[in-house]
Amino acid sequence: MTVRTKLHFIKNLLQRGYTGKLEFDHTQCTLIPKVKTDQDVVSESVGRNPTDSQADKGSAYQRKDTRSLSGGEKSFTTICLLLSLWETMNCPVRALDEFDVFMDAANRKIAMSMMVASARTQRDTQFILITPQDMSVKPDADITILRLQPPRRSAAAA
Repeated sequence: MTVRTKLHFIKNLLQRGYTGKLEFDHTQCTLIPKVKTDQDVVSESVGRNPTDSQADKGSAYQRKDTRSLSGGEKSFTTICLLLSLWETMNCPVRALDEFDVFMDAANRKIAMSMMVASARTQRDTQFILITPQDMSVKPDADITILRLQPPRRSAAAA
C-alpha cells in the first residue's frame, strides 16, 4: 500500500507540474509529504550546471516541506495526498468539504479535474464535494451538481 500511495502521489503532483515524494516512517507513525512546486523547479533549473549529479538534484526536497507552501499549494498537495490514499483503499463514500477554499483558479480547475477523473474510474464509490467556489465541472450523466441559493439577508443585518 505504501509504494502504491507514493506512486499515485507523484503522478498526481505532476498534473500541476509539481514534483515530490512521501516519506513514510512506520516506526514513528509519521507521513511527511515533500513537494517542489513548478516555481521551485524553474528556479532551480536556472543557473544549474547540466553536469550536476542526480544526488544534488534530490537534496532540494529537504527545503520544501508543507510549512513553506502557500495556502493554495498546501490545498493542492492535500488533494494529491487524499487521491493517492483513496486509490489504494476501498470505501463506498468519499466526501470533502471546502477543499478548495485557499486554491487559486488554476489549482482549483486541475484539482476538480483530477477528482472527477478519479471518481469516474471508481464506479462503486460515491464522491461528495462541497465547495463555496464556482464549479469548473459541468453536469453530466454521472455528475450531479446541487447549488444552494445564497442566504437571504435581512435589511437589519446590512
